[in-house]
Amino acid sequence: MKNSFFKVFSIVCVALTVIFGKATPCVALKIRPSGTLQVFTQWSTGSTLGFTSPYADKEINNNFRAAQYYRLQFSINPDEVVSATTLFEIDTYWGVDEEDTEFAGGQIGTDGVNVQTTYSYLHVRPTEVPLEVRAGLISAHLPNQVGGSIILDDNIAGAAMSYRLTPKINSTLLWGRPYDNADHSVSNQTMDIFAASFNYTPDHCTLTPYIAYSQFGKDVSGDPLGSAWVDGGNIGLWNGFSDFSGNPWAFWTGFSGQYHSPFNLIFKTDLMWGTLHGGTDAASRQGAVLLAGIDWILDFMKVGVLGWWGSGDGSNAYKDGAGRMPFVTNQWGLTDFGYYKYAITTEESLLIQDTTGRWTLGFVVDHLVLAEDVSTACTFLYMRGTNDTDAVKNNRFSPELLEGGYRNNWGTYLTKRDWLIEIDSETTVKVYENLNLILRLGYIHIEVDPQVWGTSDTRDAYRAVLLWDYQF
Repeated sequence: MKNSFFKVFSIVCVALTVIFGKATPCVALKIRPSGTLQVFTQWSTGSTLGFTSPYADKEINNNFRAAQYYRLQFSINPDEVVSATTLFEIDTYWGVDEEDTEFAGGQIGTDGVNVQTTYSYLHVRPTEVPLEVRAGLISAHLPNQVGGSIILDDNIAGAAMSYRLTPKINSTLLWGRPYDNADHSVSNQTMDIFAASFNYTPDHCTLTPYIAYSQFGKDVSGDPLGSAWVDGGNIGLWNGFSDFSGNPWAFWTGFSGQYHSPFNLIFKTDLMWGTLHGGTDAASRQGAVLLAGIDWILDFMKVGVLGWWGSGDGSNAYKDGAGRMPFVTNQWGLTDFGYYKYAITTEESLLIQDTTGRWTLGFVVDHLVLAEDVSTACTFLYMRGTNDTDAVKNNRFSPELLEGGYRNNWGTYLTKRDWLIEIDSETTVKVYENLNLILRLGYIHIEVDPQVWGTSDTRDAYRAVLLWDYQF
């Protein structure tokens, strides 16, 4: 890890030296650094939500943890026609040795820091035409209004082109390559995704229809499904009853909209449908997710009501294909506890995981000003599953897997008889102009039907985070 860090650091220094060396008096070179440094302590009740595991001694149950999260961005000539942007991340758990490749560098000596390149791309904005192009390691997301894109919202290697047809009409094309196996002796290990959106912004409105298509080989993440899909998302099934064959493909279509009323009310909606052809019925899936929300903007706070419905699996999903909408990968989330949102401040990023297979009602209070430099936000979510109980009772979820809760986060799969609530709060104190002290509290309670799962022995999840946030 130490050699890796110095290697990356040396490359960055050499690149900047070359850039400065080629600069002439006639060409001004501007480098604009920006970033975030978060240092925090966290107390939580373990790494998973759901059934109490008989393998508790094998689970990662660090009830107290200290860590830090660092993002450093360099924008080169950001105001010019051609510019470049690179973002590095260094995430470190205090005390973790070099054997931990993801959050290393916190052990004594602190010399094993892992430098990650989050994105690095060229940005071209010609003055002659209303066109913008980004190419490289970019941040890509499909249109959304509530919590982020459910289908695709992540960093990806690819290119995006945006063209403004009129002052109120804009179109965007995206090509990305999430996976490309270096072993070309094995076929069907490449995945491409293509997307197009059309954005129309009349007075007080934003209307954005879009489509997306992906084609990939059955071995793109290993055969059967390997860790790439588990780490990257759910185009396969997190609960794992698919085995791709042939040349699978997926297609999505959706609509995202927002309306600002004259009474400080904001109406938001995201409607989407997706289908995955996996080569066989059992490996395929098809479903929809519908989201809506209303925000009321007041002088001292914002109040919101939201809800969504996601189609679920039928009783014979293992034979006929899943009823949950496929997606590639996302960081969708209304909270940073149950849903992945803020990097490593989540003890387990797969507590609830996604919106599919459940319906939810929520209430949000945001930007509530308690004092001049103190504000708070609160979120309450109630959700039930939309998956058929027979999808569990047909014994596909074996007793061994149910008992091995340390391997699978069973809170991600809810049937029509299961429900949970999540309550979160975040209080921010402005210490200095660019420095905030943040307290995050989270609680999740889950109830499952013992006639479905064979047990109701579940555990709640708690978390408290005290975080120093510095922006520059």
